[in-house]
Amino acid sequence: MPKSLKTIAEDPREEWLDNEVHRYYNMPMVVVRAEPHILMHCNVYRDTTSLLKTSAYIDKWVNTEYFIWEMSAGLADSGVNPQWTEFFENQYKEKWVQIQNEFESIADLPERFLREVPIPPFEVAEVRISVNETPCYWRLRANTGQHMIDTSFWHLWKLILKQKSPAVGPFDVILRAPLHTPAGEDPIDPWNMSL
Repeated sequence: MPKSLKTIAEDPREEWLDNEVHRYYNMPMVVVRAEPHILMHCNVYRDTTSLLKTSAYIDKWVNTEYFIWEMSAGLADSGVNPQWTEFFENQYKEKWVQIQNEFESIADLPERFLREVPIPPFEVAEVRISVNETPCYWRLRANTGQHMIDTSFWHLWKLILKQKSPAVGPFDVILRAPLHTPAGEDPIDPWNMSL
């Protein structure tokens, strides 16, 4: 179902050559024209489990909520944490399949920005990578009500678009603050440990 977006203004400080805003999609032209299938490789962790990680990939760029859904499903599919896998299968799998089906036909089209993505299983995804030996960090928060270009997701996507490569990564992604946590799990802080 399409959602109404607040109108955004062109930003003269933007570092893109083309910072024009598309009138219909209400998104920067660089996003509307961007190659939608840039593959992002991620090492995904949970803050409530061991430091075991799983590899996940995303090539559909929609918004923070879709990104967190994709990482959550990748973690569940890996089976690294059997409790999370079972919980995801019971509580979220059906909704995730619906989301995938809805976006499959529009994944390459700008119409994907007009669709609302349901609340994901996690509220926050923390993303980091070293670029030219400089660490970069983004805290992606779901359901902020902000336009995408006012979020950390936009800044992450800009970095990926600048790579001019069909595949980027690996990024470390930690899923934090689950809306529901399976019983018997204690929080740990993977950022304070060597990954």
